[in-house]
Formats: sequence, C-alpha cells, structure tokens
Amino acid sequence: MSERDVIFISHATPDDNEFVRWLGTRLTGYGYKVWADIFDLAGGTPFWISIEDAIRKKALKVVFVVSKASCHPDRSGVRNEISVADTVRKLLNDPEFIIPVRIDDVAFGDLPIQIHQLNTIDFTSGWGAKLADLVDTLTKVGVPRVVTDLTPEFDRWRQASIRSDVVVERGEESLLTSIPPIVRLPEEISFYEYEGENRKFEEAVKSVPHPVAWHNRLLLGFAAAHELQEHLPAEFTLTLRASVPFSDFLQGALTDPIGPHRRDASNAAVRMLREAFEGHLAARGLLRYEASAGTVMFFPKDLLPDDRVIYTNAKGRQTYKQVVGFSKVLNAHWHLAMRAVVRLDDAASVRLRPFVVFTRDGKEPLKDAAEMTRLRRRFCKSWFNHVWRPLFQAFYEFFGDRADAVRIDLGEHRSWAVAGDGLKLVSAMRMPLDLGVLDSGAGHVCAEAGVPGWCPEWFSQPARTAAMCLNTKSGAMTPAWVTGRHVFSWMTSSSKNSANRRLHCLGLHTWSSVMRRFSLLFGSALKDRGRRA
Repeated sequence: MSERDVIFISHATPDDNEFVRWLGTRLTGYGYKVWADIFDLAGGTPFWISIEDAIRKKALKVVFVVSKASCHPDRSGVRNEISVADTVRKLLNDPEFIIPVRIDDVAFGDLPIQIHQLNTIDFTSGWGAKLADLVDTLTKVGVPRVVTDLTPEFDRWRQASIRSDVVVERGEESLLTSIPPIVRLPEEISFYEYEGENRKFEEAVKSVPHPVAWHNRLLLGFAAAHELQEHLPAEFTLTLRASVPFSDFLQGALTDPIGPHRRDASNAAVRMLREAFEGHLAARGLLRYEASAGTVMFFPKDLLPDDRVIYTNAKGRQTYKQVVGFSKVLNAHWHLAMRAVVRLDDAASVRLRPFVVFTRDGKEPLKDAAEMTRLRRRFCKSWFNHVWRPLFQAFYEFFGDRADAVRIDLGEHRSWAVAGDGLKLVSAMRMPLDLGVLDSGAGHVCAEAGVPGWCPEWFSQPARTAAMCLNTKSGAMTPAWVTGRHVFSWMTSSSKNSANRRLHCLGLHTWSSVMRRFSLLFGSALKDRGRRA
C-alpha cells in the first residue's frame, strides 16, 4: 500500500464546488496535500476508479462535506465514497478517519449512517472561523503538513480552477469606491486683516468654529467677517482685505493681495475643507477622535436606533448594518469611524479611510493609544471587503441621506458640496458571483469576533486576471495571478527572516485591490481612478 499523505474531500458535485475550492486552497496554504475530484480528475480518467483509488490508497483523512445535496438519498456517488471511506476506516482501525464538516442547514438526522456518531464541525456559522477548528482537528489527529514548496500545489489548483470555474462574463457591473466626488467647490475665499497682538490673536482664533488659515499677517477663510468677529474678543478687529475667486487662489497667482504659492494654497484649502467636512459630521452627531493618522469621526452609541443603518444593498434589497457594537471578549464598544482626505487635483474628491474606535462607555475613546491599536488589530484582523463594503454603504446612506449631493456650509453665504455616495465606475465585464459573496455577511456583525463572514485570510472574491496585491504591513504592491475565487501572490514574510518568500493564497477583497483589478482589465482611464481609490 502506498504512503498515505492526502486529505480527501468528499462532496456533492457541482452543488458544493465553491466550498471545496475555498477549503482546498486554504488547506493547501497550510501545507496539506489535498485531493478533490473537481481538481484531480483529468479528461478521460475513469471517474469512480480514480476516486476509489484515492480513498483506498492515498487518503490519510477524508473530509466529508455535509450538505443537503450530499446527504440526498439519490446522491449515490457521494454515498459510495462514504461507504468506501468507512471500510478504510475499519481496516486502518482509525475512528477519526472521516471528518464531517456541515455547510448548510441539513438536518443531522439526514446524515449518512456511517457518520451519525462522528463529531461534525459546523461551518454554517462562518467558514473562516471554523477553518481554524478543522486545522486544529487535523493537527490533533496527527495529519502532517507535507507540502514545503507550495508552488506546484497552487499551480495544480490554479489550472483546475481555470478549467472548472467560469466566473467572468461580458456585461456591465457597477463598482463602488470609497471616493465621493466633490460636485461643487466654493466660489470665493476671503483675506482678512486684523488689529491686535499677533500671538494673542492667533490664540483667540482657535476658538473660531469656522475653518481658517494664515498667510503672513492675513487671515484666510470662507466665512463672512461678522461670523468670525462674533467669536473673537472685543480687542481684536477684523477687516475684509479682499475676496477672490477660489480657483485663482488655488493657482497661486494672486497679486492683490499677494496670495500663497500654489502648493501652500492647495494645502491650506485642503485643510479648511477637511475641517468643514468633519464639522458637518459633528453637526450630524459623530464624535471626534485624534488618531495618529489624523482626525477620525466615529458613530457614538445610541446616535441611531439600535446603532444600525438601514440601506439598500447592491442586489436592490433593503438590509442593515451595525455601525456600533459591543465585544464581550474585549469588554469594549467598537465604533465605525471615517477619516476624510480631501483631494483637489483634476478630479476633486474626498477620500474616505475607514477606522474603528473603541470605547468603554460608548462615547469616550480609550485614552491609551497603544491599547486602541492592539484592540483594533485583534478585533478587525479579518475585516475585509465582505465587512467593509456594507459598512461603507451604511455610511453613505447616513451621510447622503439618499440625496445626490450633500451641501457643507462654510458660512452664511458660502458652501461646497460632496456627492452623497461613492464614485461609481462601470466595468465592461462582470463577475456574477460577487454580490452573493459580498452580501453574505450583511445584516449583522458578530459581537464576539466582530466579523460576520467566513474568511479569516486575506480576501475571497471571484476573479480571473492579472492583478496587484497590497501588502497591508509594508504597503507594497506585488504582482499576482487571479483565478477562480483565489489570488496567488509572492509575499515576503515580516517575521524572523525578512528574506523568506512564500506563495500566499489571497483573495481580491479590499477597495484598493478591487480597483486595481479592474484598472488592469479595462484600460488606463480607469487605472488612473483606480490608483486614487
């Protein structure tokens, strides 16, 4: 008898193929050799002989995918596999030879008699969370991790996915970004002269609620003189020097009065507009937190009914998303937050960067920045696009309130406007399985793990093309190939040996990688926008 070193996955074809592709790739990533008929049956190979040979001669363990399809009385093929596996179990005297994993709500009473008394790992509560349980089980029963060079194994799975998984088709698909465009900029900006001692005046200006900036001895702002004056002590007097077109101010070519150079003008304008954006969110009830990267605005507890936002998802169905929750494990509330970055280039926009703030009482952020970072890394380590996309949709619903544009006041007579939703792009190709994956976790966030979905690793979304993958630790982009539901990319380990390069099985589930995926597919114009995403 040949050496047994394979984990055999028994399942119903094609009903359970998606789960088997997902599970097989991840077990391969852990170093196990995996056998499944959708990957290892070449054209012309006798079907049942190959499967029986794999179970009788190669399988060290059999993972039986328990589903309504595999447990149906008419699925004779699956039942034959379990019958052979049960025979091998008795020959090997290995009571743990068969490991059942349940992926849907099939009744336990419908399970085949051979596995009725076996412990079943229930994947219905989340694929990702239970993958760890399966790996722990394999480790406890002594299944060795025999694959040291993952490249051939991944290449085998990649070739099989190309043969078996058609996931890209012609047809338009809308893409959501984290970039709400600026639809209107303020028309003018004003220069003010003041009377009073410089240092005292600069200190007094800090109490002004309107965004302002400095240029030499001139105060810059969008608000009218009387709006600024009412927040200043009587000893200081403001006088309007000039109001100039905002577009001319940004060009840095003003001579009367002499304005700042282009870069300084842009920096001042960006800061003032960002402060106005934050002020608008504060007026809506969001609270400030000064993170190391800048100001973030977070949803406090009880701002919204049940701390959730009701919105319409990409399928056109109404659902909801929690924006505040409580973790019993961490003994802390988590809060969705956003940091705004204003861009005033050719396509003016606000780039939203998501953040998570932690509190004990639902309102006051933790004082210890190190503790905040530690909790965020622990709690959000599995938050990828299946979590972030619904959170972004919930934020847009709150921010835009179903309006095409949101007016943000800069004073009594001046304002600017931001789109009420993220920049929408339309691709010429679509992936029909995407929406089912993305919306699978909408509606709640697990209070314990903080993640509704099934993916503990980096992403999981259908694709097939060349792509760039983002290393979240280094910020570097690395080439990758994408096939089926998986992304394969060489990554450099950040642990003990920085030169240790291993092939990682990833997925395509962050905003930046989604945008880069389509930018590579559909041309330079989209590529430029994708880079900004």
